[in-house]
Amino acid sequence: MVVNAIEQDIATGAALPELVTRRDKLAIPALVAAAAVSSIGNNLTSIAIPWFVYVTTNSATQTGLVAFAGLLPVAIGGLFSGPIIDRLGFKQSSVISDVASGVTVAIIPTLYLLDALEFWHLLVLAFLGALLDSPGWTARGAMVPRLARKVVMPLERANSAIQLSQFGGQVIGPAIAGTLIGFVGAASVLYFNAGTFVISALVIGLIVSYPKLKVAEGEGDQAPRATIMGDVKEGIVYIIHEPFIRALLSIAIFANFLFSPLFAVIMPIFAKVRFDSPTALGLLAASFGIGSVAGTIFYGVLGEKLPRYPTYVGCSILLTIGMWMLPLSNSLIVSIVAGLIAGFSLGPFNIVSTVALQERVPEEMLGRVFGALSMTSLASPLGVLLAGLGVDSIGIQPIMMLIAAGVTLIAVVIFVHPDLRKVERPAEGQSA
Repeated sequence: MVVNAIEQDIATGAALPELVTRRDKLAIPALVAAAAVSSIGNNLTSIAIPWFVYVTTNSATQTGLVAFAGLLPVAIGGLFSGPIIDRLGFKQSSVISDVASGVTVAIIPTLYLLDALEFWHLLVLAFLGALLDSPGWTARGAMVPRLARKVVMPLERANSAIQLSQFGGQVIGPAIAGTLIGFVGAASVLYFNAGTFVISALVIGLIVSYPKLKVAEGEGDQAPRATIMGDVKEGIVYIIHEPFIRALLSIAIFANFLFSPLFAVIMPIFAKVRFDSPTALGLLAASFGIGSVAGTIFYGVLGEKLPRYPTYVGCSILLTIGMWMLPLSNSLIVSIVAGLIAGFSLGPFNIVSTVALQERVPEEMLGRVFGALSMTSLASPLGVLLAGLGVDSIGIQPIMMLIAAGVTLIAVVIFVHPDLRKVERPAEGQSA
């Protein structure tokens, strides 16, 4: 009877308390630490590379081209890295990605110090850096369900901790970059960034224990694996044939289109036109960040006790309220409150989506599906471009109101779309 019970627990993936080791208990904290370090590094890059390019080329055009080269491969990297992650294994992919990204970043200041850096080097290395970084993020996200299940940690709490560490990196990274650039110069800061990738690789490599899946190793009685392109197609086909994931993908694409220009184009112009103050821009950006952190902490603490679908709908309504308050506000205080409301709603909203996907996508498909979902970032450059053209054509307030109308449409779709109710956790004994 005892043997049968153990076999049943193993078959269902249930955690066995007597088999949980100290290393198992450290796995999620290690993922959180790696995500925080990696986020700090990425945000160091986002400040240091544009600054480095501008001070070395004195060209805004070339600075913009390098930024574009760093943005373009995000979707490409995610799409094609998914099958590679599923083949290599999640842990191995995370470590390799971090090491490769660190080397790529370190090449830039090395070439500069050797007086051998050309502009085309910057374009290629910015492209490669973003391309190689994508598999690391995808692989770490794919590891969460099994590692959390092993120590009986709710997915809501695990994903909240990881998202919170990413938000922390978005605050700490730019602050560190600005300080370090003043003391040691932008080139040396890029070495610090390369070091963060090495730290992330060491944390995952030494602390996290994660077995390679049989489908990743080509073991077992399964048919031989398809080509990389075949795996890419398999991930896309899986999404197309899953109504719930297809609905989430549609919302993510539209949301990226709406939100990508928010701080790249909209908020700087809004702060200048409405308040004529760079301080106002900083306060508005901080309000979104503080709100996101608060929302993430809130859902990390209470999320497992809250019904997901009402939370999902409620956050979409809060987001709509915040986005409408901004263009209609003439008060900086009201605008800051609007940023806090919008930011707060985004924390739980993102976590609910992530947890629902982690529960419903088979583990052996997580890399391919999460990689294919990264295609949503292709909407970002288009959103930034059209927002800039729109502001020049009809003004900042009408564009902000159009964005708010788009967010309202998302809330309506979430409320009426039957497939999106599947964000709710499956009932006891019910298949995901």
